[in-house]
Amino acid sequence: MKKKLLIIIMLCFGQLAMAKYEPWNYNMVQVSLFNGNNAADGTRGSVDDIYAEMEGFHRYDLLDLYWFNDFFDISNSGSSDMHGVKPSIYGEFNPRISLDGLLGKDLSIGRFNEWFLSYQFDYDNGDYKGGLRRHQVGIGTYFDLEKFDYVRVNLFARYADKSYGKPNENKWDGYLFNVAYMAPLYKFENGWTLSYSGWIDYVFGAKESEKYNNSWNGTSGTDNSLQWFNQLKLQIDNFGVSASVKINHSFTEVNNSPSNSSDSTQYILGVHYKF
Repeated sequence: MKKKLLIIIMLCFGQLAMAKYEPWNYNMVQVSLFNGNNAADGTRGSVDDIYAEMEGFHRYDLLDLYWFNDFFDISNSGSSDMHGVKPSIYGEFNPRISLDGLLGKDLSIGRFNEWFLSYQFDYDNGDYKGGLRRHQVGIGTYFDLEKFDYVRVNLFARYADKSYGKPNENKWDGYLFNVAYMAPLYKFENGWTLSYSGWIDYVFGAKESEKYNNSWNGTSGTDNSLQWFNQLKLQIDNFGVSASVKINHSFTEVNNSPSNSSDSTQYILGVHYKF
């Protein structure tokens, strides 16, 4: 039995070594305008705002890149809860380098199609105690799921450079499990398509964040958080409209209180143009 198992393993690795890595290229940039309630930082009430977003998906051989920037109070309106408030910009930058490409081999295992060295930088322009600057490093993959165009997965260890003066600054603090996905649902005869997309950010093991305590607004830290974004989009050619729901639990690793938005649910309408 052990010999048969050894032969099977050797055959599997032999096939793996023979498979060649095939690079591919893709570029997409999308500009969006959103209207809805936005949980800015989890330490105050849920805010209403019209904000813009620029995001991009890029693939060039070994490089797999996703990024976005949110620009709050884009209409410069006094009725926006974000008017004159910082942070007015929040963004993420997530480049991944293909391990398959570096080794020149197909490292697929079952439904896990490709493996990456992954890095993510989170930032804003907040002026309170330096705002937010967070580095995350880990491993990524694409998961093959039936009827989905893509399922993009990352597992990171987190390092907080700046975090509004919280106890986790200049420290490693927990892990982030991230999944982003998209599935086409229906194509209408007039050319419109309906799709479902979303992402999940689950933070766990954040022991330094758990030490946070703010008696002024009654918030305290947790070692975990969850954000789950769900979007239905109607699109024709490069133009789209969407309705989204984002569910939060202990957003930004703080416990809920009557004065903050760490457990709020967000409802957002959007218009989009894709280049």
